[in-house]
Amino acid sequence: MTHLIRYLAILFLFVSAVIGVGRALAGEPVRATEQTTGPWQLFIDDYLIVSKKNVVRRYHPFRKHPDNPLIRVDRPWEAHVVNAVTVLPGEDGTGFRMWYYCWTEDKSSKKGRGSFMCYAVSKDGLKWEKPNLGLYEWSGDGTKNNNIVPHCPGHVMYTPWEKDPQKRYQGVGGMYHAFSSPDGLNWKQESTETIISGGDTSHFYWDAHTKRFRCTVKGGANAYVSGDVSGLRRRVVGFSETTDLTKFPPLRMVMAPDDVDDLWCKPETVQRTHFYACPVLPYETMYIGLLQIYRAEEPEGYFHGPLWLELVSSRDGVHWLREEADTSVRNIYALDSVSRPPLLDIGKYREFDRGMVIAHTPLLVGDELWTFYTGYDEEHDLLPYRSAIGLAKLRKDGFASLDADELPGEVLTKRFENAEGPLLVNYQARGGSIRVELIGDDGLVVAGYGREDCEPLTGDAIRGVVSWKTRKELPNGVPVRFRFILDRGRLYSFMAGQHAKSIDEPPVPVLQALYTFEGDTEAWSDMLGEDGLQALRNLGTSTLDHKNPDPAFGRRSLVVGSQWRPWNRVEILGTDDLGRYFTLAAMVKSSNNKHARLFSAYNGNFPVSSAELIFDFDPSGRMLNGLRLVCKGIAVDSEAVTFNDGKYHHLAVVYDDGCVTFYLDGKPIGRQWIPGGEPVKLARSLLIGEDAHRGSDEQLMGNVDDVLVLGRAMSAEEIASLAKNGATVFFAKTDK
Repeated sequence: MTHLIRYLAILFLFVSAVIGVGRALAGEPVRATEQTTGPWQLFIDDYLIVSKKNVVRRYHPFRKHPDNPLIRVDRPWEAHVVNAVTVLPGEDGTGFRMWYYCWTEDKSSKKGRGSFMCYAVSKDGLKWEKPNLGLYEWSGDGTKNNNIVPHCPGHVMYTPWEKDPQKRYQGVGGMYHAFSSPDGLNWKQESTETIISGGDTSHFYWDAHTKRFRCTVKGGANAYVSGDVSGLRRRVVGFSETTDLTKFPPLRMVMAPDDVDDLWCKPETVQRTHFYACPVLPYETMYIGLLQIYRAEEPEGYFHGPLWLELVSSRDGVHWLREEADTSVRNIYALDSVSRPPLLDIGKYREFDRGMVIAHTPLLVGDELWTFYTGYDEEHDLLPYRSAIGLAKLRKDGFASLDADELPGEVLTKRFENAEGPLLVNYQARGGSIRVELIGDDGLVVAGYGREDCEPLTGDAIRGVVSWKTRKELPNGVPVRFRFILDRGRLYSFMAGQHAKSIDEPPVPVLQALYTFEGDTEAWSDMLGEDGLQALRNLGTSTLDHKNPDPAFGRRSLVVGSQWRPWNRVEILGTDDLGRYFTLAAMVKSSNNKHARLFSAYNGNFPVSSAELIFDFDPSGRMLNGLRLVCKGIAVDSEAVTFNDGKYHHLAVVYDDGCVTFYLDGKPIGRQWIPGGEPVKLARSLLIGEDAHRGSDEQLMGNVDDVLVLGRAMSAEEIASLAKNGATVFFAKTDK
């Protein structure tokens, strides 16, 4: 009898699980890319956080489905390759529709060879059908009994809000044209000319946050995304946006590899890491990117190697943050060692996805994120390869979490306005707990919302409801901070109401160093001390012009360079962290009108790494256009200018989170873009006049005055005033 009861209990649990899975697959609503924005606040980065203690951020990969691959090459026109490009839910929010392409490298005259866009459907996302659409006559058999979709773009967007019923679906395909369709199957080309210039890999999407069409495109073909990073040609990610799908502005670079990406490379080779593409998902209150990491391991460093996905995140879809790197991983030439964990990794030996994995943006299916990815059995460009399509899943908001392990942890957020209703938390606390207390503007715990009042959250929940002994909802109309107390818990995200919004913290004193070389005892002193004083250290024979004063403003200037000593520079201590915004400027009078360093954090050994910086100039315009900045391993130039007249000139560069603007004598002389998001952190402090170690000769010979290093992006008006009137205007602003 006992055995029978136990058997019936197990049978009941099994049947319940099967029914539950069936409901999850068939009945759960499916939300597409255009529908995944919302009010949830994720802890992928530190944007929301004021302080944290005894917690560690962990990244979580997608889990591959055990029945993979779900779609294989099984039609004659598919030849060798099937690749999922777009997957959308049915228009009623159920089922799945997939647009994929097929391709063969066979260049023979055999009929039917080529590349085609195809269509597949599924009720549950696991079992797929390839319907005969009757839209295209395939030359292989002369019939329309196939699932080929003629004139179909690769990137399909569902846009039912368009007034024109013929544009309920829109997309971009070819190299590159805009298309429209009433049903996703019958397509019409809308653009007569190419809508954007870029590489052969891209992702186009509708952004529900900004109500714009956006794209990320492989860099290399456009002047704004040249792809030269740390001395090597690389694939990078460019970005553009528009309200008119038939025309995009030129691309600008938004993602490029850094030094950590190349830790695996064998010394004395040109092996390198490339960014192949980055599909972007507007998700909840932010953006998620599926960055394709390509390690080119063959001797040329360009053609062959594995490719997998890595998480990147952004608050605006333009400025991107990478995963926090594990700096302990420094195994040279270890292809299996990574400093940033994969979001979706390649498979094991002999598995269908052992060479490369490529994925479109995920769908939200119930409380899971589903991505249908393409796996290749060989590495990049090792033909012939075969591919198939699989499924991988992730917990909702599960990209990253803040975890407290052995010691209790705390996370304090920024202030939030418009918080209301119940506080929901996505968490895990098996064997532990999570509590929340609210902090008011006065820095004190809000009455009734303390940690002692909070009912602990335990177990595992996507939408755990936080309650306090006498409170079930958040206080209305009062800005509050949230302090999460974790005891062996894991925190993914929270939701504090449909309209809750974080409030930026009051600005802290930014880096500011100004040297006017005035006075008798403090001529070398930093004139701006709100952030502490940055001392100057003379590394050579630089001296003040006491004997023959020749200042731009005031009474004295600094003489850099000497005919008796070929290597002279001055170090500005404490300038190794420039942040996301900075201005570098000085009055400069060159005595030889040659190419020279103004500011440098470069060791002098080619190439310039992503942890080094150069701001140099060439008055003659022979070596450089005029001004140049090398930052994050990427060089950008001003417009072509000359100023070789032997007079003082004000040289400035403003870095505004990736937007670089050059100024000569207060006038802008060019704007360029390098990837923003990540702060500019250098391996050493800035030098004036030359590099840290001797390499080629770029010694500044002449006078400098009013040297400025400022941790914010100055406006064009401020730069013009500084160039005209000197540092006195700056002091006037400071004294207010």
